Amino acid sequence: MATKSLLISTAFLILLSACNKKENTSTATLPEVAEHAEIETDTLQTEETSKKESIYLFNVTAKDSNDIAFVSLSDIYPVSDEKDTLVLPNIEKMGKYDAQYFTFDKNYRKRFLSKTNISETDSMFIYDYAKNKQVSFAVKNLKTAAMLNGYSSEEDWPYHNYDFMIGFEINKKYLNGFSEYYRDALVYVGKENPFSKERLKPIVWKKIAKKDYPSKALKNDDRALLKNTVTGNTYFYKTDSYEYFLQDYLDSNKIIYGRRLLVVDSKSKNVIIEKLFSQSEGTSPSPLNYENGENSVDQWTGKLFKNKPEVVFGFEYVSFGCPSISVIDKSNEEISIQCDNRH
Repeated sequence: MATKSLLISTAFLILLSACNKKENTSTATLPEVAEHAEIETDTLQTEETSKKESIYLFNVTAKDSNDIAFVSLSDIYPVSDEKDTLVLPNIEKMGKYDAQYFTFDKNYRKRFLSKTNISETDSMFIYDYAKNKQVSFAVKNLKTAAMLNGYSSEEDWPYHNYDFMIGFEINKKYLNGFSEYYRDALVYVGKENPFSKERLKPIVWKKIAKKDYPSKALKNDDRALLKNTVTGNTYFYKTDSYEYFLQDYLDSNKIIYGRRLLVVDSKSKNVIIEKLFSQSEGTSPSPLNYENGENSVDQWTGKLFKNKPEVVFGFEYVSFGCPSISVIDKSNEEISIQCDNRH
């Protein structure tokens, strides 16, 4: 992807042969990190109750060729262009090179944790859904740091506060076995691990006849967006819980302008969620799984969170803003990934 958010939002890669294989990962204890074994389950369970409140998710950034990975929380700890000495120390006194990446002393760390409502007794949970791998870290054992964001450079000296991402650093050795560039990793910081132990499934689309797409009128706004398009291919995928229908819409050049997703309850046949993913200045439909090879996976579904219904995601590339995860529920909840997109 051309931008960092594209790297984050789109590279949902896993071997096709792994999606139906039961996998046990060993449990190990490392200094300051616990790694948890996850076992694939064949039956998708529905929670009797589900929490409707949103959840803050973040991602992991690789720091060049360094041995450090970085989790930015700047989306919930905004840094202004003003010389706010309570947010960051005096950057100019550090010098051009030392200021590009630095860890916080006690006072700045304390302010950062206070403003983000994070406690030293909290933990950071990182889940790679493509590899079905989880690790956790005690916040008290993580360094707080500031890193120059990808859209800033030495030529921007003297740096402004806004040029920095602020968050936690992690030694890359604790993330061995994760997806390349950590692109399939989600991060949560809090008291309890929100991630389910049930492995997500890459969607394997099957072409079907247009007449088999459910008869449901387009929303007014969607109809306006698609007024100059024609329908293209229609696709289908089924799990024990849901049926997934996807309809292509083509522009005048026969290029995919948008895709409409309907997720239907397998038993009642009621439409649970309806989503339209279309071309815009900051978004474009992502390729369907395996279109670009056996390792090309974007769309995922399954039980991602312990206390929420199943989810589905991976239908669009995002260059402005951040990608989101759709909860398969009448609440129509969208969980945005706080990707610290400066584009």
